[in-house]
Amino acid sequence: MNQRGTVKDTGPLVRKRKSGGKIGMGKHPFKDFAEEYLEKARTSYSEETYRNRERRYRRMNTFIVGLRDQKLISTSSPKQFTEKDIEVIVREDSKHHSPADMVHEINALNKLCRFCGNYVVEPCLDRNPELRPKHKNGKRKSSMSEETYRAILERGLSVDPADFMRIRAYTLVLLCIDTGTRNKEVRLAEVKDIDTRSWTFDIIHVKGEATYGEERVVPIRQEIRPVIERYLKARSQWLFDNHCPSKALFPSNTSKDGFLCGNSLRRMKDLVQQELQIRFDLRECRRTFGQRYIDHNLELSSVSVLMGHSSTRTTERFYGRQKNLHAIEKARETWNSDQTSSRDSPSPTGKA
Repeated sequence: MNQRGTVKDTGPLVRKRKSGGKIGMGKHPFKDFAEEYLEKARTSYSEETYRNRERRYRRMNTFIVGLRDQKLISTSSPKQFTEKDIEVIVREDSKHHSPADMVHEINALNKLCRFCGNYVVEPCLDRNPELRPKHKNGKRKSSMSEETYRAILERGLSVDPADFMRIRAYTLVLLCIDTGTRNKEVRLAEVKDIDTRSWTFDIIHVKGEATYGEERVVPIRQEIRPVIERYLKARSQWLFDNHCPSKALFPSNTSKDGFLCGNSLRRMKDLVQQELQIRFDLRECRRTFGQRYIDHNLELSSVSVLMGHSSTRTTERFYGRQKNLHAIEKARETWNSDQTSSRDSPSPTGKA
């Protein structure tokens, strides 16, 4: 303990940092170890994944230092965390994150502790099973209603192009619904990825782009093309007015690379949501894409390709499935067709 009563982070750490100090011996050992871990693991991550992990560890460091300063945990060093520390970290962190996000938080914490030689996370979770995120069942969530989609489309068609923030928000949401893009795919899209002659959208930065992911091309439906055309003109004017050289389809003049961050996408979605007094998320836009194509009788295998799935099982389980009413209609059509064929076929005796 020092004079202020806070716990000092100590330990037999011998690896040297480039700055000359020992890893984990500074004011922020969690941050120091996270930087070392990411440096070692960098070649196994895509650039986008690396940046996401970096942001997560940076955020976790601030959170954990706060817990230490409140004396809720004994240390901020992942090498010295006890099971009690892990229990407090997970309990407090779960107050601010969804169960799905907590899976990633715990995974990141576990990897960093294991990197430090501290295998404390799993035993803690085994002894406190209530800490494990409660997974929702794997049932498919609902897609957006046609009424909600039409409300977004109608407002998007009427937005004043001079109001760049609003037309950007409506174009983003409509494009997500119409092309089934994931957050990362639309966030990192470049303006050249939209072809307004063939009206297609090249999706380049796909999920798993450095490993299993494959680029894909998705058609853009007729009904949202006017919104996109007006947006592209507004985008050009906004770039000129703000002296912004960004090549992003949805540009930012505050980021170094000219692309929006994930939180900015959510804020754009929230703008549409609050203005129309509706609730939806961007994943719902992707589910709506799959369901709408299935409802219009595009075969499941084609919908799966457009969504970038390697298997139709994923598409059908989580994103879209033929509705029961359509299945009944198809069954009746098949039955009526069989009955007609039976009546038109010659009898075994050759008589009509």
